[in-house]
Formats: sequence, C-alpha cells, structure tokens
Amino acid sequence: MENQITKEGIMNRFFGRQALGLLAAGAKTEVLENPTEELIYNFDRGCALDLYGRVHGKRKKFKMGVRKEENYLYSTRRFPSNTANNTIGSGAIVAGDYDFFGNGIGDTGTAMGYFSIGNLGYQQTNMDKNGKIPKGRGFLLYELAVSFNAAALPADIIQCLDSMSLKFEKQAGQLSIYHGPIRNWPGGVGISGYATTTATTTTIERGTSGAPTLQNVRRFKNPRVLNANDSFVYRLNATATTPAANTTIALSAFTEISIWLFGLAFDQIPE
Repeated sequence: MENQITKEGIMNRFFGRQALGLLAAGAKTEVLENPTEELIYNFDRGCALDLYGRVHGKRKKFKMGVRKEENYLYSTRRFPSNTANNTIGSGAIVAGDYDFFGNGIGDTGTAMGYFSIGNLGYQQTNMDKNGKIPKGRGFLLYELAVSFNAAALPADIIQCLDSMSLKFEKQAGQLSIYHGPIRNWPGGVGISGYATTTATTTTIERGTSGAPTLQNVRRFKNPRVLNANDSFVYRLNATATTPAANTTIALSAFTEISIWLFGLAFDQIPE
C-alpha cells in the first residue's frame, strides 16, 4: 500500500509540475491522459484509440484510428468474354486489353466477361464499386500472382500463359510498369497437375500456373503503395494467336483468370 501511495504521489507531482510546466513553456511535448493499460489493451487488439492530452488541465483530443491487416486484393475475369450467353462458341479470344481491378462489388458482370452473373460479388473481387481505393484505406502490396479457376483445362491454361502479358497502370497511366508474360507470375494456388495413362495415350488432366504453394509467388522487395482515392488497374493484353506457332487461340471451355495482390491493408476507423 505504501509503495502504491508513493507511486501515485510521484505521478501526481510529474503531471502537476514538470509536464504541465514544459507544456506551458512551449516545449514540443504532449502528455497523455489515457491510462497506460488502456493504450496497451487497444494497441494489442488493433482497436481505434482516442488519445487525450493534458494541456493546462483541459482535455485535448487526438484521433488515432488506424489499423493494419494482412489481406488480398483480387480481381477475376472470364475468357472468352461472352456477355450474350453462356455458350463458348469457337472459344476465340479477341486480341486487346482486358482490365482488372477497374470494377468492384455490385458492378455489372458483363464488365468482366460474364453473362451468368448480373453483378460482381466476392467470388470475383473484393474491390469497392468502380474499382476505387476508398477513403480512409491504403495498401502496401508485396506479392503479385496470376491464377486460374480449378476447372480450367491444361490446354486452355497453356494458351493463356503463352499469349497474355501484364501491365500495371496508376493514376490514369501516369505510371506504367510492364510485367511481361503472365507465365512469369505464378499463382501459387490451385491443384497440382497429374496425368492419366492408357495403353496408347497420356493425357494431362489438370494444370496450374506454377506449383500450388504460396512460396512460389513472386514477391516485391519494395511494396507497391496504393493510397485512398488512388485509381489503378492491371491491364492484361491478349493476342489472337500464339507467338511461337502463330496458331489461333481457341479455348475449349470458359476460363477464369484471377490477379491477386497480397500485403497490408490500412483501415482508418471513421469518426
């Protein structure tokens, strides 16, 4: 009990004379009124903090409501782009640019090559509507990968890997970075390939963009920074023919391609 009284007496003298004296003298110092235990409790749980400084006996509020979480940003598009029906037809891919991350939750499915989906949901993307980074959020992104849906056929995956390249654009093209063929950016997810063998044939039943382990995903040494209200897009360029043999690309089934980015998401708790 005596130690507690002594401790409280020391703290009272500190706040009463030294700290407030420094503040009155204009020193660049802020003494918090919040109990240390409360600060530690909220920091450990990533909770929003209202920090109160003691200035001449009055409470001065500082808002500190930022937390960080590990998470992905992802965007998915269906190829060939058929927004009239769910019939693949010839399966040819129209040469040109296909944007990812430019559309978000609730946007029309036709924007990403779907007919069967009226509006994009969390199966396709976790971007906000219109593909904007919302106010109060930001990202430090360390990994980039391209993956395919689990039912995609090996021959279709191979054609896409050999005929599509990737580019990053930020702020309406003010910054452009060419990443090259998407085969350079393994997905690190999915099921591993296997073969079925008969007396006369061997058939690859499944394939992935890289071995299905997240350790094989390409990682940035320096993170890609996306701030609130930033506009950005990953642009996938597709050719109509394979570069090596100049044969027409013809997918045999609808194929979904996902681009995903892993890193830290920063959220600011609103007032």
